[in-house]
Formats: sequence, C-alpha cells, structure tokens
Amino acid sequence: MIRQPGFSLARTGIGTIIGRKSVSKGREYARIWIYVPTKVSEDTAFPFKIGMPCLVEIKEKGDQLVVKPVSDREAIKLGWRKRMRGKQSATNARGRELE
Repeated sequence: MIRQPGFSLARTGIGTIIGRKSVSKGREYARIWIYVPTKVSEDTAFPFKIGMPCLVEIKEKGDQLVVKPVSDREAIKLGWRKRMRGKQSATNARGRELE
C-alpha cells in the first residue's frame, strides 16, 4: 500500500488508464477512461456524481493530470454537451444507488 504524508488512505488508491477504440461517422479514434477505485469514489470527500462534467487539465510540467468538478453552465461555455440517455442509475459496491 502506498503511504504518503498528508494523504488519508481512504482518499487514495491505484486507478487504471483504459483505452478503447471508438468509431464515429466512419472515423476511428481512441477514447481514454480513468478507473477510480471504489474506496476513493465512496469517500465522503469525493467531489463528483455520475454524469456531472469535470475539467481535465495537464499540469505545466506534464507529470500530473488534474480533474476538477465544474458546473453545467461552465462546462457548456467550454464546449461540453450534456447527454440525456434516459434515467441512468448506478449503484456502489454495497448496492446503494448513486446520485
């Protein structure tokens, strides 16, 4: 287990970068997904809800990826399109519905 000063163990975990190929309008491109460990996503300090927009930024030195929550309004100004695919319900590892 990784232990770093100043980090709570429930707020850290090892995630995974996942790559998938996608095709849109006959054009193939890569989609990148980041898996967030359950123990991190269930922490009361986790700032995201499923489906909400977030700002993804590479830091200047290029060694860190920062993900920050943003409002729908801010995201739309930056070119984000809200997707409505019916009511999607997700559950956590304990079977409780996530908002």
